[in-house]
Amino acid sequence: MAQEKSIQPGIRGWIQSVRPAPVWFIVLAIVVYMAMAYLVNIVATPSQLLPSLPAATGYVVSKTFLNAIPFIIVVGSLLVLVGRLRWNDLGFSFQKLLSALAWVCGTWIVAQLFFLLVHLGEVSLDPDWQRMGIRNISNLVTGQLLGNSLIEEVFWRAFMISQLVLVLVHGMKWSFSKAIGWAIIVVAILFALSHLPHDIANDRSVQQVIGMQVARLAGGLAFAGIFLLSRNIFVAIGLHGLVDVPLSLFEVNAEQMSAFMALAPFLVLATLAIRRRLAT
Repeated sequence: MAQEKSIQPGIRGWIQSVRPAPVWFIVLAIVVYMAMAYLVNIVATPSQLLPSLPAATGYVVSKTFLNAIPFIIVVGSLLVLVGRLRWNDLGFSFQKLLSALAWVCGTWIVAQLFFLLVHLGEVSLDPDWQRMGIRNISNLVTGQLLGNSLIEEVFWRAFMISQLVLVLVHGMKWSFSKAIGWAIIVVAILFALSHLPHDIANDRSVQQVIGMQVARLAGGLAFAGIFLLSRNIFVAIGLHGLVDVPLSLFEVNAEQMSAFMALAPFLVLATLAIRRRLAT
């Protein structure tokens, strides 16, 4: 009983309010997502469909966003039209947008202040903000927040975790704590595997693929924890976007900023866990 009480009531309440999907539909959704990952990364991306659109829109529409559009259309239509899932079933709670904005912007500001303090007296504004300011921002906004991060967080964290928990609790009679623990692990593994077509398309070596898979597995676990502890899918989407596009304000080592942003979700997760602990 003590273990059951340790689970945040809001998590249990939300998952219980989710419209359950049949097992065949969950399997179909995974197959469709994996097939789309293959088609987009192996077929569509190398062919450079609509290569002039980003430049024609002043880079408001990014290449990353174009690659995410097939996922949004196909996977989104499957979940909404075939699965008949509602906004709530996919984790959307629009009244939480402002709090998510505070978390994400706060994380970005902390990262910039960190490098400003570490490199005090040696830091200048990143010239990319003058040369490619709009492109940098569009890569985050359209490419990540409205594209890649959006579809990945909604599908893997909100949809898959909640549906697996429902299957394990109601179908296999597992406890809620055990079900959510295993759902997080299984989804993190599937999330990492879904990126293999991207690695193949970029001709990464076996060592690089293994390293990336470990990082994605860890990231999948962190984003799941962030979503479930905050009960705010927009926080996970925003932090996911910052990991992929760090948007450094200062002219610093790109690898350093990327490394810090890769750690940011774990710092936020720790903060959420501590806040939750203090609140109980």
